[in-house]
Amino acid sequence: MVLFRYLITFLFLLLLFPALAQGPAQPVRLELPLDMEATDAEVIALPDSSLLVYYRVSNTWQTEASYNFSKFNHELEQVWSDTVNIAANSYYIRHYTEAPYTYFVFGEDDLQEYTFVKLNNKTGQLQHSHYELEPIDAVYEFNVLKGNYFVIGRNKKEKRPVLLHVNTSTKKVQLLPSVYGEESTFSDLLADPAQGRIYAVLSESNGRISRLQVKSFDAYGRLLNNRFILQQEDKTLLNAEITPGDSSQKMLFGTYGARDLRYNQGFFTTPVNTTMVDEEGNFYSMTQLENFFKYLKPRQEERTRRREAARLKSGKGPGYRYRLLLHDLIPFPDGYVMAAEVYYPQYRSSSSNWGLDRSFSLGRQEEAYKRTHVVVLGFTKEGRLLWDNAFPLKDVASYQLVHTVEVGRLPDGRVVVAYPKEEKIIYHIMDGSKFREEETELEILTYEENEKIQATFSPGIIRWYGDNFVAFGFQRIKPKAEASRTIFYLNKITFD
Repeated sequence: MVLFRYLITFLFLLLLFPALAQGPAQPVRLELPLDMEATDAEVIALPDSSLLVYYRVSNTWQTEASYNFSKFNHELEQVWSDTVNIAANSYYIRHYTEAPYTYFVFGEDDLQEYTFVKLNNKTGQLQHSHYELEPIDAVYEFNVLKGNYFVIGRNKKEKRPVLLHVNTSTKKVQLLPSVYGEESTFSDLLADPAQGRIYAVLSESNGRISRLQVKSFDAYGRLLNNRFILQQEDKTLLNAEITPGDSSQKMLFGTYGARDLRYNQGFFTTPVNTTMVDEEGNFYSMTQLENFFKYLKPRQEERTRRREAARLKSGKGPGYRYRLLLHDLIPFPDGYVMAAEVYYPQYRSSSSNWGLDRSFSLGRQEEAYKRTHVVVLGFTKEGRLLWDNAFPLKDVASYQLVHTVEVGRLPDGRVVVAYPKEEKIIYHIMDGSKFREEETELEILTYEENEKIQATFSPGIIRWYGDNFVAFGFQRIKPKAEASRTIFYLNKITFD
């Protein structure tokens, strides 16, 4: 009887194991014959479930270059392909999609010279125009509203962020009223085509206190509304994302701190009204979140929570010190998903650091930004917290403060957090507040089973449509009995 019971259990595990081991599907792979040494490439998900691949191919001396655009459908079949003739020293900076067009910004060696490319997503028809943006020497962000451009750039004299409007009909470039304080910056830029507005969220600081300001402009750069978001005495609003979509009732989802403006103490939500009637909004400290400290070992988490509870009871402020890099809000029918990467700077000591300005300096220099974990929160449309979750990150860092993970919501409500690591995709699927510490690996598949991936370069992954992501990058592939080939790959990844 005991033997029979063990046999039944063994057979059950044999049946269950494939289901447990089964990961996301990779139904389609596309390889493009691009030379890694001569090619820069970007992959862009379009609203119609297609993909746009931009790639620049140049010669060794960078004196000649072709700028290519190809559209692929949801099965990675090519729909059209075209090129644009612009200066060979042009380099891709940003893009923005306002259906039915995708717009690109290209910079040049002269930091005031920029080329804008307008691409019809349906036909592949291309137009380009050249502008001298005299006030700036760098572009940080780019939006389009009714064919006109809004650009956040760096003021070439004061080295502070500024907001530019480019009227594509009159070719007029104007500075818009925006940042005032020395330590002020932009937190978000969002176009709302249905309302005919563009919203700029500003984080204003004098080094001691900070506040948020929301400005809205029409398509021609005229200021429509200016709203200051007031705060509670013990809380300073640091950064925020404004809700996308067609709603006339906008919300801010962001972070707050206290005395030291470099560090975050929690998250807040608040409405952005067109009147001056103040509403406090909702505040959620990190100790209120169920899973924020789960990246720590259980004893460390318990000790941290016990220490913070004692500080709160004695009237002291929080002792934790976290820096957060916010992602764009992800809307769903009943609310929003908000994600943030938790990071800290890694330093190196230098006795002779020569910067771009050729100046000599001493002291610690930021070398990289190391991630500890990703925190993801679900909110109602009114800003009430539904759930929170976290995903510990191992050996994830970047030399610039840019997003290192991709976050996407599946149609069934689960959230995928994923990032590339050589020939693998490291991913984690969140189901509400149910915390799971383990990460899952997905091996990138080749065309044939007997092919071997010898190396992967510049890997990436983006959310695509529905429950699909796309992984991409350059690979050197070695077939069993043939010479190696170097290609640019696109692998569709479906999370069931």
